[in-house]
Amino acid sequence: MSIPRITIVVASSLDGRIAFPQGGESHLGSEEDRKMLDQNLSMVDATIFGLGTLKAHESTYLIKNHNRNNEAKISKSQPISIVASNSKKFNSNWKYFTQPIRRWLISSSKVDNLSNNEFEKQLFFEDSWKKTLISLKKRGINDLALLGGAQLINSFIKEDLITDIKITIIPRIIGGRYTWIPPEQTNAIFNLKRLWEIKSIKNLMNNEIHIHYKKI
Repeated sequence: MSIPRITIVVASSLDGRIAFPQGGESHLGSEEDRKMLDQNLSMVDATIFGLGTLKAHESTYLIKNHNRNNEAKISKSQPISIVASNSKKFNSNWKYFTQPIRRWLISSSKVDNLSNNEFEKQLFFEDSWKKTLISLKKRGINDLALLGGAQLINSFIKEDLITDIKITIIPRIIGGRYTWIPPEQTNAIFNLKRLWEIKSIKNLMNNEIHIHYKKI
């Protein structure tokens, strides 16, 4: 059986950073990039990110609808939010657990008191991400947006599972350690035979560029 289409959705500085050196919650892009994020996430059935990303933000991004007056309202239709984590404890005070979304968990171990953490469903990691994604496909997830963090993105790239990359380039050089692929592991995962073609390029405000790459 096939797996869902996997799209990395990320905003990155010119030097590949996705957050400021001090870490924590951040969104590097402009308001126009947020609109692109709304558009990109409205096209998927679910999003997935790791525990580190959840700890940094304590929430997930909610899609907004924009009217002609440029007013934004939270959409009633949100993708399923999937957390990939082996942690057995989550902070119930995080805003994430009160947001109007469906929450699933992927873990290698059973989480106690699952209902108390308001995860609707727990799926078990099945030896590889490819096998696990087949399980997601069987549950109706055909399009999945990968939002981070770097370790999770790295795991998907090592199994060559990424089909699309939608990246907004922010014209800043930031520095620090928060890259969207772990720099200490890139030599082991480079696939020079894997080529990507540009599907679209869009100029945004503040000299930002949004590029959609597709795997050839």
